Amino acid sequence: MFNGRCVNILRTLFNEPRREDTGEIKAANEAIERYVRLLRSLPAGERNLQERRYLIWSGSFLRSLDELEQSHYAAKRCGSLVSSVYVDEMDQDELDHYHRHLYFYKNTIIRMFAILDKLGQFMNERFRLKTEEIKSRFSYFTVLRNMHENRLYIELEELLYSLKERYKEPVERLRKQRNLEIHTINADLLDDLLQAAEEHQGAELRIKAEDIKQHLADLEHGCDMTYQAVRQAFSYIYDLSESSGQYPHPSSK
Repeated sequence: MFNGRCVNILRTLFNEPRREDTGEIKAANEAIERYVRLLRSLPAGERNLQERRYLIWSGSFLRSLDELEQSHYAAKRCGSLVSSVYVDEMDQDELDHYHRHLYFYKNTIIRMFAILDKLGQFMNERFRLKTEEIKSRFSYFTVLRNMHENRLYIELEELLYSLKERYKEPVERLRKQRNLEIHTINADLLDDLLQAAEEHQGAELRIKAEDIKQHLADLEHGCDMTYQAVRQAFSYIYDLSESSGQYPHPSSK
């Protein structure tokens, strides 16, 4: 199982030291680790299959959050090395930094939604929400809608729903970009691309660089929402598990 320490895969590209966790990612990791310690506080022979699954599942979030943060960091670092407005203004080095930024920007988005969907699956099973009866292939947001509409685990639902509303606009932009990357081009987007091509017909077409400042602002909001959602969910699950009296307190071991 991942031990929660930063493995420093991407910061070495910039000859930089390991990350020291602070802020939202630190809080999320601490919430996961606290729940993992609670699960481990039961002797191995007394853990049932479900608890062993939760232990492995919880640990996988630590690596996923680390990979998310590193991808986000690389997108910021590469983006900071791009200043040209148009692609044809870039020399080869700047063009390389631009394409690296785009790669890590898209990678961060995909990882972000993968973590959220994993969190949705985890909550669905842990709380027996039966979201699969509403939609066979469901996302984190489907789970949240199920909790909201059916008033399930109200305290946690209100925290997560408020979080979703607070970050609605940037996360929606990121979701559209994610869909473009892993699904298909929809009819509206095709119309936009066709209109742009027709407007430039017969003229030299200059390709404007993507809005890196907007990219990074949206990623910052999206990652913060993800870290906070994980923290709130695991803190709630920890409190619920401990209050059941099934687990001895970790400090008692």
